[in-house]
Amino acid sequence: MKITRIAVYQVEVPIDPFPISHGRVMTVFDETLVRIETDAGIEGWGDSVPWGSNFIAAFARGARAGLDEMAPKLIGQNPCMVGEINELMDFEMTGQTYVKTALDVACWDILGKSLGVPLYVLLGGMLNPDPIVYGSIPSYIDEKVDEAIAGHRANGFLRFSSKSSGDVAQDIAYLRWVGERMHPGEFLKYDGNGGWRADEAIRIAKGMGDIDVYFEQPCATYEECREVRRTTGVPLILDESATGVEVVLRAREDGILDGLNLKLGKVGGITKMRLIRDLCAALHVPMEIQDSAWSELACTVVAHVAHSTPKRAFMSALAPIGIILKTIVGGPVYENGRVRAPDAPGLGATPMLEVIGDPIAVYE
Repeated sequence: MKITRIAVYQVEVPIDPFPISHGRVMTVFDETLVRIETDAGIEGWGDSVPWGSNFIAAFARGARAGLDEMAPKLIGQNPCMVGEINELMDFEMTGQTYVKTALDVACWDILGKSLGVPLYVLLGGMLNPDPIVYGSIPSYIDEKVDEAIAGHRANGFLRFSSKSSGDVAQDIAYLRWVGERMHPGEFLKYDGNGGWRADEAIRIAKGMGDIDVYFEQPCATYEECREVRRTTGVPLILDESATGVEVVLRAREDGILDGLNLKLGKVGGITKMRLIRDLCAALHVPMEIQDSAWSELACTVVAHVAHSTPKRAFMSALAPIGIILKTIVGGPVYENGRVRAPDAPGLGATPMLEVIGDPIAVYE
């Protein structure tokens, strides 16, 4: 089987306003989709959504420029040889994980379709039949937050995530308040998105009292996060600074890897996600399975990876939040705080051409 054609699409997906840390609010995904066609008549889809330009070190137009560089080099290659495809992409282009992710995912989609099996089978099988998804709650003190928590509980959610405000006093007050509202067996993480200084994170940890909470990526750099973990003892989930196997091994050696947020686009696609996932499982490091944004296509991949992750190394999975424009047919089912991936071959999700429009670039 050979790749004969690669088409690139772009669509803006509106979402309900979603705050991330330190005053940033997202209202739209600039989604780049890739369609790989083959001489066997099998096609595969992948996408890339860096989510703005100040969240991670990538942006949507940059990803599309990278595809213009990389896509022609894959024409004539066998998409089912996902390891070879990744070696080729890494040889031809340094870094640029959000470029490679869309292509890698599309190749895995083709591999699954060619074998007639869903993606989770290729990634290890149904090790986790009912992965938990997390519920996002606002980071301010208000009865609306009580209502949000109650609503999530009514829908079966046991995992809760909230974003830091950027103000130390406000974060301390909020954590004391929301910590008292957690029930036994529930999980709370407070996500700094790398926005705190180390001294601020340490002050918050000392001021919040006896609260069972994880800090996720409190500071921008690995070294600052390590300082916070060692000084405070608050369990740490690494996210933005955990970009590859080498960081996982370093954090494990430093004794600070209490959890890992494993994101599809951040590491460069399913191939590298699987590698890091299996390493963490071997090291008994629990993982959140996510992507930087939550496009429907990416969340489909997340569901498959979550199913094939051992329960002993699984924390939670990502679910679409407040998506206003639906772009796919198929995809996962979310019910009672859990997710179920499709059983159709490959991803089990296909973008709707009438929604995403005509391709903006074609390579053949």
